Formats: sequence, C-alpha cells, structure tokens
Amino acid sequence: MKKFIAGILTAMLFTTSAFAAEPFIEVSGFEGDMEVMYPNGIIKKTAAPAVVLYINGDAAGDADGIIKNGTTLVPLRVISERFGANVAWDAETKTVVINDAKTSIKCTIGDSAVVVNGERRETTNPAEIIDGSTYVPLRAISTAFGAKVGYVGDLAEDTRFVWVEQNMRVKVSEEDAGKIAEMRYFDEFLPSMQDTIFQIQGFSGVTKENIAEKFPSVGAVSCKVKYDLGHYWYVSIFENDSVGALVDKETGSVYAAHAFSLVNFAVAAEGDYSGWGWTFQ
Repeated sequence: MKKFIAGILTAMLFTTSAFAAEPFIEVSGFEGDMEVMYPNGIIKKTAAPAVVLYINGDAAGDADGIIKNGTTLVPLRVISERFGANVAWDAETKTVVINDAKTSIKCTIGDSAVVVNGERRETTNPAEIIDGSTYVPLRAISTAFGAKVGYVGDLAEDTRFVWVEQNMRVKVSEEDAGKIAEMRYFDEFLPSMQDTIFQIQGFSGVTKENIAEKFPSVGAVSCKVKYDLGHYWYVSIFENDSVGALVDKETGSVYAAHAFSLVNFAVAAEGDYSGWGWTFQ
C-alpha cells in the first residue's frame, strides 16, 4: 500500500516535470585546480573553491561568480537578463541604473552601497569592474528585486553553492522529498544494480536493510533533507553524503547527485542514476 501511494504521489508531481529547471553540473579538481562543466557543454576552469550559482533552478554557466569578503559578486548582465531588467550606464558618475516595472537600483563603482527606490542600502562589497565587466553584489541586487538568496558551503569539498530564487511555489515538503528520493534509490535504482554488484563485489540481494553492512563506507541510510538549495531540496541518501539527490520543490523531479574519483560533485540529468553506481565500484 505504501508503494502504491508513493507511486501516485510521484506521478502527480511529475506531471509538470517538462518545465523543470536544469541543475546539471560536474565539478572536478585536483590540488586546487577546478573545472565546472555545465549543461550546454561549456567547461570553465577556476581556482578552488569553485562557485556554482543556481538561478531559479538553472546552473548559471555564464555567471562567473566571485566570492570576496564573503560576498558573491556576479556580472551585471547575469542579473539584468534573468530578472528582465533594463540597464543604463552613466559614464560620468560610473553609475549603473537597473530598472524593472517596480524597482530602480543604482550601483556606483567603488561605492559600498546600492540605492533601491531612493533608499541607500549598505553592502559588504562595492560594485567593481573586473576584466572589463561590471560586477555587482548578488545578494543586494537580487533581494532588491524580491528574490531569495542562499549559500551552502559544506555540501562538497572545494565547491560553494549560491542560489537565487524568485516566485518559487513549494509543493514538495522536506518529508515528501526524502520519501521521493528514497523510492527512486531503493525501489528503482538499487534493484537494477543487483547483477553489477554481484559481478564486482560478489554480493547478492543488497537491500535498504543490509546495504550499510555490505558497504560500510556509505554509512547508515539517511534519506532526509540536509540542505536547502533554493529551487531544490538536497536529500542525503547516506550519512557520508557521497550519494544524494536534488528534488525539485515544485515538480518533484529527482536529479542524482554523487562524488567519485576526481569528481568533487556532480548532478546528473533527470532519470540518469549511473553516478550512484560508483558507490559499488
């Protein structure tokens, strides 16, 4: 009965999965030299820590985020394009004006404040020009447009996650996210791996109840939300966090997350659970 109910719940949630965002990334690195691969195939090199920016659930491969004094700076165009805002530049005062229908924001290069609808708001870092592009403090600009911003620094070594989310409709609770990820892993993925596990490890009949005994390195089964990534709940399948899942808060779509070898952290496409299989290698 529980599986039947869970199946109905998942079917309902996935009716809107066609509109799911794109969280797919692969972060790899060795001795501080990092690479981030994005959905469009672009690979960007960076020093550790790699900064992964999710905007409304999409991995923003064009963001080139920089963290200074604990503040994330991003190119102005990243904000203006995704928020549908207009941008004007006053060369004389070195001031950027960002407008939408309700909000007007002024950023002056070198000034550690932004002016939102005439109100001055102090920031920890000023807007600045880096390699010919204007960089602005992400949190200050995003919150001015009514978006929520969050930061996760300990999900993966040498990887930092920054997220921005507007108008999120949360339909999937933390509890439901854990159940959905658990079902995907133990009812769908694990049964498909039985032959492979036997060929590699010589184990047969691996289940939720005995997997920690067969593979002590994974730790106990968790299947609970450990991090809020804005558009997603991050569900830790096992206590050691080497295997997890991003669950879309609105659609219930599940994206396998994993780490192995030189891959610091990766999020696969929906329905691709192959990365989870590295647990058994």
